[in-house]
Amino acid sequence: MMKGLYGFLTLGVLVFTGGPTHASFPLELNPPRVVVRYGDSVSVNCSTSSTDHEGMGWEATFGGTGFEQDVNVVTWTVDNLTDWTIEPTCYITLNDGEQPSKVLPVILYKTPDSVFISVLSHSGPMVEGTEYQLQCDIQNIAPLQNLVVKWYKGNELLDNVTYSNVSKTPVDVSATLMISPSRHDDGAQYRCRAELDLGPEGPQPPLIMTSEPLDFTVFYPPTFSRPEAETLDIRVGEEITLNCTATGRPTPLYSWQSSHLQEALFTPPSEVPGTYTCTASNQIGKISRTFTVNPKPKGGRTTLWAIIGSGLGLSFVVVIVYVVVKHRAGHNSII
Repeated sequence: MMKGLYGFLTLGVLVFTGGPTHASFPLELNPPRVVVRYGDSVSVNCSTSSTDHEGMGWEATFGGTGFEQDVNVVTWTVDNLTDWTIEPTCYITLNDGEQPSKVLPVILYKTPDSVFISVLSHSGPMVEGTEYQLQCDIQNIAPLQNLVVKWYKGNELLDNVTYSNVSKTPVDVSATLMISPSRHDDGAQYRCRAELDLGPEGPQPPLIMTSEPLDFTVFYPPTFSRPEAETLDIRVGEEITLNCTATGRPTPLYSWQSSHLQEALFTPPSEVPGTYTCTASNQIGKISRTFTVNPKPKGGRTTLWAIIGSGLGLSFVVVIVYVVVKHRAGHNSII
């Protein structure tokens, strides 16, 4: 049994004596700190270079050795460590009655049973520009103060959460992240990751457990690549195409209306001049685009040939008139 540390009773008064300095401290732990997975084995030596002692030993809820005389090394060993609050203490009894001791820092850890990501109070597709709260549920992990929760979109790190609360025993943890998805998030995968960073004595690299990915479906209203109105010229009998393609999710539905036709049209009559309005819509919103089709006057070669034809006709008439007049005037006429 360990005696009182650095003190004794004299006439009912508790008097503390100074412990040995660090340089002359008679106990050394190897390793000086241990990190152990829950249920694994552990073994630590406590040694002394002092020859001026009666004996030494370990006190612990598991693996204690009791007081051993005439030894310079005692070993604390546990085959199956399951005590979350264990604090093994190595002590030595010096010949002068002092009993220095040293506590072995023990970190007992446990990886989580599960890591699960979800959207709070929502199911199904998301809507662009709406705020949602993601939640990462981590079950049965220890110790809390060594936990880091990381949020990812694809391979992009979005955020990380650390904890200042100290808890040696396993706990359930829920971390949250607010997001406002855009159309570029459609098809993206979000994940959360639980990391146990247990320092240089712990596993390297740190222990990691990642949730299954959460696939995003984001609904957004239709948009045109060219939203401005368009004006086109058309000749009689010519066909043109009015492009009203829009992007949106769900896939947009289209309808056409014309200023000079009464009913809505699914396909615009591309040979008829006028104003056409195309509307692309889905359950999130709708957008319209206007096309103005103007008749193009005849020109170019047609007009040129008309001018040439008129000139030739006039020249032919002049020649005929000249021939008739000369015939009537006779051969001696100066015409």
